[in-house]
Amino acid sequence: MQDQNECLSNTLKRKLKEFLSQGRNKFYLREFVEEAHITIVEAEDFFLPLLKKNEIEGSLEVRCPSCGASLGTYKKYLDIPEEITCELCGEDFPRSDDFLEIVLEVKGKFFRPQEKPIEPNREKALKIRT
Repeated sequence: MQDQNECLSNTLKRKLKEFLSQGRNKFYLREFVEEAHITIVEAEDFFLPLLKKNEIEGSLEVRCPSCGASLGTYKKYLDIPEEITCELCGEDFPRSDDFLEIVLEVKGKFFRPQEKPIEPNREKALKIRT
């Protein structure tokens, strides 16, 4: 079971690195789940430790149930107004999990390519030339 979890974790790290290499450092959790072919529970197990380490930042995006327009992004569920009106189509609807998208954004350097340190001898050679 440990090997299976480690294998899944490595697969998800590769998928996340793939997202980043495509310039997708901000994405919907649903999108990641679909592309990685995993369950929402597996995604939560993967992302929760990263959220706690501040490698990833999460937010909630409210979507209109009628036209799908984005109506704002919030850090906390209780920050979302209890009643919402879509500015595009005029639809009124209550705050609900059904109209939310979880948005994740990679903030830390954990998944970003590391810059190669200058070799000590190369650094000396550069100082001598200048």
